[in-house]
Amino acid sequence: MKIELVNLGVIQKAEIELKPLTVFIGENNTGKTWTSYTLASILGGYGLSQYLKAYIKGETTQAYPPIDNAIAQILAEGNAQVDIVQFARDYAELYINDVARLAPNWMPEFMATERVNFQDLQIKISLAGTKDEVLDKLQHTFFEQQLSVSPQSGAALLSALKEEDDSILYFYTLSESKGSILQKLPERAIKEFVIKRIIVEVHSALYSAGIYLFPTERTTFITVPFSHSEFNEFQKSREKASEELEQTKIQKKSSPIMGGESLKSFITMIFWSYFKDWTDREKEIKENPEISTYIELAKLLEKDIIQGNVDFEDSGLGKELLFQASDSVKLQMPVVSSMVKELTPLVLCLRYWVEPDHWLIIDEPEMNLHPAAQVEMIEFLAMLVEANLNVLITTHSPYIVDHLVNLMQAAKYEDKESIKDKFYLERTEAFIPQEKVSVYLFEEGTAKNILDEAGRINWQTFANVSDDIANIF
Repeated sequence: MKIELVNLGVIQKAEIELKPLTVFIGENNTGKTWTSYTLASILGGYGLSQYLKAYIKGETTQAYPPIDNAIAQILAEGNAQVDIVQFARDYAELYINDVARLAPNWMPEFMATERVNFQDLQIKISLAGTKDEVLDKLQHTFFEQQLSVSPQSGAALLSALKEEDDSILYFYTLSESKGSILQKLPERAIKEFVIKRIIVEVHSALYSAGIYLFPTERTTFITVPFSHSEFNEFQKSREKASEELEQTKIQKKSSPIMGGESLKSFITMIFWSYFKDWTDREKEIKENPEISTYIELAKLLEKDIIQGNVDFEDSGLGKELLFQASDSVKLQMPVVSSMVKELTPLVLCLRYWVEPDHWLIIDEPEMNLHPAAQVEMIEFLAMLVEANLNVLITTHSPYIVDHLVNLMQAAKYEDKESIKDKFYLERTEAFIPQEKVSVYLFEEGTAKNILDEAGRINWQTFANVSDDIANIF
């Protein structure tokens, strides 16, 4: 997937190709974080939800005749069929660019800024090289959903079904419901049901709606001992701030004090980790055994990098998130080391939430880590990619960037087992093929691809500083 950005903050124009592991490097204030969050807003669940609202209201520019035809047929006959693979072949690129076209409207709220005007922002997305993968993913997707008068009724008035390895999405009604569907459901509800079923599946196939943001504030908010009441108070404080903002009659939707979507989504992930029922995760593993790999990777992160266990403990007054440093020592999050605070959110995300093809965006994964741990982290992130996750990081770490070169070179080595002990985690799964990696240097209002054909990363951002300080005396 290739992205062209114009007029995003300090970035005048940049072209970026997203790979399973995408790395943004460069000095401060060069647009790395803004770019990663902008992409997350478009490709993730936030952009999807904003687009659905706009499309249903008729506020988008792109039309989809197959959707309109399906709605008309359901209203007339009670059933319809849509070849969703063909729909994606014809409209996927048009669709995702229509989503991107709305980004200037939501970016102030998403980024929690009142002072930046995003109206000159332009984003163009090309699916060249990735469309076949999208179509294949859709072909093998199974889903089933019903629309009823109420969730409690249990009687589906309209159903949507797509079988695995069948390109057709079926909309149908039960025979006894067919004649009265419009009497029991408003036409708008039927339209929304059809629109959402088609667009959600296409969006998820393009780039999974499962995007997890790890902002730099993560080391603070992982220390918050959430309970239901505390989370409710947090939500109330956000609502109160919004109301106060409205009372000032300033036409703005957000406040930097409240935080943007990146922080909100991160806090929500942490909160629901407190209350995630492990039996739900076990059901997910039964449906998709690949998820068990992420549980094992969470354990590896604990054992080899954090060097202790992170888990919840119910004291009777509520759950606590504790770090077990040894058999006899358990510590609350506010008093653990900065490294533990840094990496615990990733443990929770892997243990409770991620699924194949999900996307992790980590702002400066090297924060608070010793250089040796930074080297271990890039090996670990490469392992996540090899386990079918997508990772995008911003970084200032020469250890991460330089060692990434080693990992790409190791992937070319024929006898990988013979060299694994040279690496910190001693895992051949960390050897990542170069074709899965993209590296961009942000500077001078653009982003430059600095990964050459030989697998070298051509940059001087840190080397120049090292040379300078070495020559002072």
